[in-house]
Amino acid sequence: MSCCEYPGVGKEPEDLDKPVYETFNPGEVRLYGRPALARPKAKEDREKILAKVKAAEEGNDEYRSRGGIFPFPFPDELLDELLEYLIKEMGFLYDEVLNHLTLAIYDGNSFRTLPIEVSGLPKLCCADGEKYIKSIGVIYGYAFEGHCYKLPKPKIMFIPATARRIVGDKCGCDCGYSADLGYAVWQVDQLDRVVALDIRSGDVKTLILDENMPGNRSPQAYSQSLSMAPVRPRE
Repeated sequence: MSCCEYPGVGKEPEDLDKPVYETFNPGEVRLYGRPALARPKAKEDREKILAKVKAAEEGNDEYRSRGGIFPFPFPDELLDELLEYLIKEMGFLYDEVLNHLTLAIYDGNSFRTLPIEVSGLPKLCCADGEKYIKSIGVIYGYAFEGHCYKLPKPKIMFIPATARRIVGDKCGCDCGYSADLGYAVWQVDQLDRVVALDIRSGDVKTLILDENMPGNRSPQAYSQSLSMAPVRPRE
């Protein structure tokens, strides 16, 4: 039986670096959660891949004997590059994800995207070309000043740091979270800017109609605060 406190959330994350413990940062916050899957972007452009296809065709006797029909199977390396190119050619979806924080779905026929621009968040691309937001994770808890805390509800967060491998104690845990159960850790500063999404699922009546009834409205809503403000006569 595992001595780690929290349940599994996914497969063990792969190819993550160890946390950085060489220096002390009094403002460091460690976030614990499930990291998003990582897929490398296409490394070759269209012209380079097509040139390799043409070279493979011209040097293939079976291709010429079939009148220009490329035989199967494709060379594995060439097939991988062609697949990367096809992924890269997914048009506007690629551009949106490359240039914005983006929510996206596929409805069976089309990709639907919602780019997000957050006031106060540093631009995605800095002067030296380095991206500010570096990863996405479902965050379940955090550590600060040597103490561990659990969030009441998990949050999906866009984070300006890469996920790192959890280096645990003899039980394989750090703050009760284990890499074997799908968790990773992010090391951020308390003043870093992040984007947190509070995800809820339910029917329209619960999330819209009942939510907007008097007594249930969010006190943070600007229009609600404005409607409750006293009217002062002008002199």
